[in-house]
Amino acid sequence: MKKLRPLYFLMLLIGLGACEDPYQDSTFTAYEDLPISLLLESQPERFSLWVELMQHGDMYNTLNLKDSYTVFVPSNEGMQQYLEENNWDKVSDMSPEDAAYLVKYHTIHSALISQSQFENGVINDRNATDDNLSIEFREGGLNAIYVNGLSRISELDVVATNGIVHVLEEVLVPVRATIWDKIQADRFSIFREAVQLTGQADLLHTITEEGLDSQGNPVQYRIRMTAFAVPNEVYAAHGINSLGDLVTVLGVEDESYLESSNKLNQYISYHLLSQLRSFSDLGEFPEGETAKNINTLASNEVINISDQAGQLVLNFDRESEEGVGFMEPNVNCKNGVVHIMDSWMPLFTPEQVTVLWDLTDYADLQALCDQYQNSSLNSTYTRTINQEEVSCYRWKSTPEFRSNVVSYRNNRGADGIWYQDALNHDHLRLDLGPSGWIEMDTPVLIKGSYEVTMVYLSYTKSSNTGYLQCSMDGKRLGSQWPVSNSKYDRKLERRMTSSFTFEETKSHTLRIVAVDGELLTLDHIRFTPKD
Repeated sequence: MKKLRPLYFLMLLIGLGACEDPYQDSTFTAYEDLPISLLLESQPERFSLWVELMQHGDMYNTLNLKDSYTVFVPSNEGMQQYLEENNWDKVSDMSPEDAAYLVKYHTIHSALISQSQFENGVINDRNATDDNLSIEFREGGLNAIYVNGLSRISELDVVATNGIVHVLEEVLVPVRATIWDKIQADRFSIFREAVQLTGQADLLHTITEEGLDSQGNPVQYRIRMTAFAVPNEVYAAHGINSLGDLVTVLGVEDESYLESSNKLNQYISYHLLSQLRSFSDLGEFPEGETAKNINTLASNEVINISDQAGQLVLNFDRESEEGVGFMEPNVNCKNGVVHIMDSWMPLFTPEQVTVLWDLTDYADLQALCDQYQNSSLNSTYTRTINQEEVSCYRWKSTPEFRSNVVSYRNNRGADGIWYQDALNHDHLRLDLGPSGWIEMDTPVLIKGSYEVTMVYLSYTKSSNTGYLQCSMDGKRLGSQWPVSNSKYDRKLERRMTSSFTFEETKSHTLRIVAVDGELLTLDHIRFTPKD
């Protein structure tokens, strides 16, 4: 767990981070159209209570700023229902702090998210309380889109001069429950007892961790995980009616439950991912593929995800033609998401599949970067990484005190055709210096032979530069090649290497050496199984 321990970054937006409105004297008024607060105030029959809430929490002027916001706004009927449920007669019965928090929870800053960008799952852009809202499509098309599985959107894409408003029927109650809290329900007692016995309850209850930034200042890192939870009724269908039954079925030989090699510990770790993966994230496959494998917290164990006749299925067994389905996906939690599964989901060894390894796909980076794998940025986001901040990268630059050696870049969608094919909208930038190197661990790969393809962003130079050499587990991987070009402005390049055979199913170590020390802009590596 030390190696996989995620550090999750919590940064409150400056303009939205305090209860006192910091922009009271900085608002603007458009002549023909209106910013969000004035727009809502112009329709008191629909939004007067929400306007009162914004004023009570000193957020009214913030949402009049010339900026970009996506706001989910409950109608007066929804607000009245919320007040009654909390035994409040009027908005002012709430504390100003609670009022501000509620407005922030409904607000996404620096992003314009229209209905056309909605997907079934977690919204990539976090709201102003640093949480992820989720979208759920139900039968009924655009008239049946729900936020957090609770509130229906009654009107989509109301455009203001500084953002987009989506009208809700009900107030979104801020999610404060952790994954551990969610599995406290009686129906999860067996799964919960196993989590506790294996010492992973604290991990599933953690929201933030304390740390230091590169200047030694204290910061909080945000935990975001995924759990595949199994309810008691599913265990019962397989003859498992207690934790003791589960231990017996798994063939646990001793009571060293805290050890990673213990079969119960492996089983629970197998149900946990170190990053937040919504239902829609899980359903994204490499181009031309209908299956993929994903890492779990269980050492060298992966879950297979495939599309079976239009249904997303885990660990599909071709012999029995059965797999693990979703009873209830996307249960939002403060520290991630829970998917409730319809099988007890024992460990499963899948076949080889094509693996697209995004070189930025690490929990450390998801924690550290304020914007991460985001497709809807208004401006390019770059984060310089320091060695003491992450465990996913290990490097030695030339000279060793070189600055800005490793950077994460998440580009905005408008940055050009050359970038739109980059996996997950980001890439890794390396300035290692001559003969400098960096190491990182691959996803778990099923043993066998693969064709290995390096995909990188090629930048313009008068002559070839950015030569690199790769090795896998200490064995040379292909020949040297440059990542620059002299023909195009920028484009996505693919460089084939020789095939490589992995004798064991496990993670492997990739080393990249910067031969000439010039900039390397790397996107992902594709492992294609060979017959």
